[in-house]
Amino acid sequence: MKKLLTFVVFAVGLVAARSASAGSHPAYLHALADLRDARAHLEKPTAAPKATWDEKVAITEIDAAIKEIKEASIDDGKNIDVHEPVDATLDWGGRLHHAQELLGAAYSDIHQHEDDKFSKGLRNRALQHIQAASDHVRKGVIEIAKEVEPKGDHPAYLHALADLRDARAYLEGRPATWKVKWDEKKAIANIDVAIKDLKEASIDDGKNLDAHVAIDAKLEWGGRLRHAKQLLDKAYSDIQQHEDDKFSKGLRNRALKHLQVASEFINSAIDAKQ
Repeated sequence: MKKLLTFVVFAVGLVAARSASAGSHPAYLHALADLRDARAHLEKPTAAPKATWDEKVAITEIDAAIKEIKEASIDDGKNIDVHEPVDATLDWGGRLHHAQELLGAAYSDIHQHEDDKFSKGLRNRALQHIQAASDHVRKGVIEIAKEVEPKGDHPAYLHALADLRDARAYLEGRPATWKVKWDEKKAIANIDVAIKDLKEASIDDGKNLDAHVAIDAKLEWGGRLRHAKQLLDKAYSDIQQHEDDKFSKGLRNRALKHLQVASEFINSAIDAKQ
């Protein structure tokens, strides 16, 4: 009976400790969930197009990031198989895009929250692994785009267009509780001009501004700004590293300039709130 009582006390204490840990680190726990979801989307289905890109590299980086977080005693007690169902309507390219969005959300959650338990480098190593996973997924997105995009001459630019529409959507609907004197419309206006520059170069996927991913309802406004910034950075990178004759008259550089201005507006809003 005494042993049973001791076990019960121990179990109650363990649950209480885990609950306390969960309550103290909501952003990290959210990141863990997003990492598991991203991992699930990267497990290649048999119907996926054949490619040289290896998703296992990204999965290994995600596993390493999860390990770093759990080594900081931040754990929701869930294993790798506990994740949201993978959207069956997404093709392989769509799954990669969504995995990249989830990795971006996880990075944002960890990056904006400092914690004593991460003071010995665990936090930075977790961020490095997430960034490495995201960079590798991006390579897969580009490779798949070359195979399946009907306008395969410009897969990077088409990817940039999609990211710009998504970033724009995340910047709309600023809540009244956000008291910073910052006008998100200036950032949106620069995004719109960058999209216009791309389309003037006859680079167009035929989609309007409303064709964007669903907004992650779990992100507060600061998280939305950071995610929009990440999307702009991805679009900038896609445009910057791919030269094209149709951009020879300055359209490419103008698009990059407008993205830089939009990004600076978002940075000023994030810095003002901190």
